[in-house]
Parts: sequence; C-alpha cells; structure tokens
Amino acid sequence: MKCKRLLKFYFYAEGLNAALDRLIAAVAVKSYEVEGNGAECTESILSIIEAKDELCRLWNYLDKVIRSLSGDEIDTLRYYGGLRVGIRKLGKDKVREIKRALIKFRRRARFAERYQRGIELIREYYCLLDSSA
Repeated sequence: MKCKRLLKFYFYAEGLNAALDRLIAAVAVKSYEVEGNGAECTESILSIIEAKDELCRLWNYLDKVIRSLSGDEIDTLRYYGGLRVGIRKLGKDKVREIKRALIKFRRRARFAERYQRGIELIREYYCLLDSSA
C-alpha cells in the first residue's frame, strides 16, 4: 500500500473531484456535438461516475482513519502527502515525526486493501491530484 498516494488523495480529493466533474462535462458536450456518438459518451460518463463512487467509498474509509489521529499527526500527514520529493533531506526530527505518524496511519488503515478498486483508480487519476491548491 502506497501511503503517500493515499494521503495525497485524501487531503487533495476536492481537486480530483472537480477535475472529474469537468471531464464529465467535456464528454457531455462532445456527445452533443458529435452525432451518433451518444451511447459511447453515455458509457464514458457512467464509467467516470462509477469511479467517483469508488473513490468516495475509499475517501470515507480514510476519513474515519484520519479522524482517529491527533491534530499534530494529521498536520504531519498532510505535509508528507503534499511533498513532491522524499523525506531523506529533511531534518532528523521532522523525519522521525513523519515516520511515527505514518506508522500510526498504516496500523489504523490496515483494511484499506478492501477498497482495492479505489486504490487502482487513484493510480489511474493520480496526475489530476494537485497539492499546490
């Protein structure tokens, strides 16, 4: 289980949701502009909606896990999830703080594999997650 991906997804899911909504709108406009392509576009829209549903289930599970942590641990995990690089060059204290928070998160999220389809979708849509927002 890639904790960093899960954390980035959890903390920046609003951006992913907005991107998927824009994708749905784009496909809907495309179906209007292209004649005879309605069924294919409808399937694409339904596929995106199903993906949003799976991601919502995973997010709700992660929300329960994250809410069981302390405020400082949540802030640490948010920081780690937003990093674009590894933690090796951070100070010893910061690395220790991140590792402790990650261990707690992993232990409490031990049933995340039950949401395997959602995790696969995170891999698929990972490029749409934006931590700069």
